[in-house]
Amino acid sequence: MKVVLNLVKFILTIILTLFIIAFVFANIISSTILNKQFILSQLDNTNYYANTYTAVTEDFKNYIYQSGLDETVLNNIVSQEKVRQDTITIINNIYDGTNTAIDTTEIATNLNNNINASLQGDINQTQQMAIDSFVEKITEQYKDTMSHTNYEDTINKYFSKITSAVDLLMRVSAIGMGAMAILLIVISLKDILNGLSFIAAAVSATGLFNIFINAIVNAKVKIQNITILNDSISITLREILTNVMNTINKYGIILLAVGLVIIIICSIIKARQKIKEEQ
Repeated sequence: MKVVLNLVKFILTIILTLFIIAFVFANIISSTILNKQFILSQLDNTNYYANTYTAVTEDFKNYIYQSGLDETVLNNIVSQEKVRQDTITIINNIYDGTNTAIDTTEIATNLNNNINASLQGDINQTQQMAIDSFVEKITEQYKDTMSHTNYEDTINKYFSKITSAVDLLMRVSAIGMGAMAILLIVISLKDILNGLSFIAAAVSATGLFNIFINAIVNAKVKIQNITILNDSISITLREILTNVMNTINKYGIILLAVGLVIIIICSIIKARQKIKEEQ
């Protein structure tokens, strides 16, 4: 009977471990990648706005040589604050589904004013058409450099589904954890410390799993070598992934430590009880 009971406890412990793992990972994803404020903080930490501003101005220069205009016409047509506000607009489109378009009116106005000041004379119809085409190319290039996609609303739909799925996983795993823990305690009513030890073993196992996952990912994936689209996005992506993996590892260390402490405490109490019984 005792063997069967221990087997049942072992199975419940495995199920409890799986529920804890699911809850922890859902919580990490929810508080990092799916958290708009976390993403915005990473953009600040990696100087994303300044780096993107540099990328924008460099992209503009690719068109100036083809236009025959002086490079000074590109001076001050866009500001770093404009880049920051438009980046936040894109983030809001993805996370909140606001679907707000990037406004390039200010850039077009500033560029036209600079061109008119540079030419200092009458502009014929052919020249005006060329200028209008140039201004349009510059504004479109700005949009492309800023967003890299015109599908923020589509991304938001998938994002909403993922968020709902993660929230559901958190609720289900939380209920599962509670149910398994209660079952272990109920089954161990004659030996509560034994039940607590099984629960602590599940917590420790989850901690070890987190630490193992972090070690495997860091060994197999060179996060600092990841490159995508441009430097500003690559740097920020690396920082986000690094923070996620650090969070996984931190949870692992905490859970492992908590589980081991509970197991040790339960073992000490049981040892003292046994000594008293023998006396």
